Amino acid sequence: MTTILRAPPATVVLDGEIDIATSPAIRESLMAAINAGNVHLAVDMSGVTFIDASGIGVLVAAANRARRAGGGLSLLAPSWQVRRLLDVFHLEAILPIAERLGGPSVAGSAA
Repeated sequence: MTTILRAPPATVVLDGEIDIATSPAIRESLMAAINAGNVHLAVDMSGVTFIDASGIGVLVAAANRARRAGGGLSLLAPSWQVRRLLDVFHLEAILPIAERLGGPSVAGSAA
């Protein structure tokens, strides 16, 4: 996973599958970005092909950490499957969907 940190707001670009095998590395990357001062994060989900409960848990934990640090986390271009999970679990307020913004990137691969 490659991480590029710049001044907020930052975009975290994920692709591939987010599951129990990949969640720890994604969590580490998101928390590192927040701890480095990037408390306003947009997670680009356009390349994510699958997400399970552990992946949703990582996103919720990162969103909560970002909020406690005075920022927030939003999702960019989630698939209809991800949107469906957010709806089923009533997570729209915790993981809001945002329009694409032109901020710095924090890049990583879930696969």
